[in-house]
Amino acid sequence: MVFLCLAAAVFVFDYFIKSHVDAHFPQGSRKEVLDGKIILQNHHNPHGAFGLFEDRERLGETLSAGALLSVSWDFLRLLFSKGRKLEKLGLSLALGGGLSNVYDKKVKGYVNDYFSFGVKNERLRRMVFNLADMCIFLGAFFYVTGQVILLCGKKEKG
Repeated sequence: MVFLCLAAAVFVFDYFIKSHVDAHFPQGSRKEVLDGKIILQNHHNPHGAFGLFEDRERLGETLSAGALLSVSWDFLRLLFSKGRKLEKLGLSLALGGGLSNVYDKKVKGYVNDYFSFGVKNERLRRMVFNLADMCIFLGAFFYVTGQVILLCGKKEKG
């Protein structure tokens, strides 16, 4: 039950942050915080991660839906099994974040991104993220780590 609640909390928390950003930060505005390490802004992204699907919007939506379906399936498959908490944690984070971004895209026609990193690397500095994106990345890391631990444990026993 805790993993379902975590996925829901990610979705809800990100939804409220996006709503706050839309209400209080005009498009194109920027505000540096933490000595310029984080840049808050309101960026509407209609083209998917890193603008990869600008000319192939339907493909981007199909891939997003497929990835979300895959994460959902694995989440439900593991949810009622014993153990494998790291994988469940990863899938919870990825599911909540994925649902939040897909919801944005379907309802608003864009995903609302709202922070970037104030780093020297120009390419990284131009990328704008949201909490859902961070949860997807972190969730993927936890899930893969859990899979590696599981596989290493099986090799030691076998």
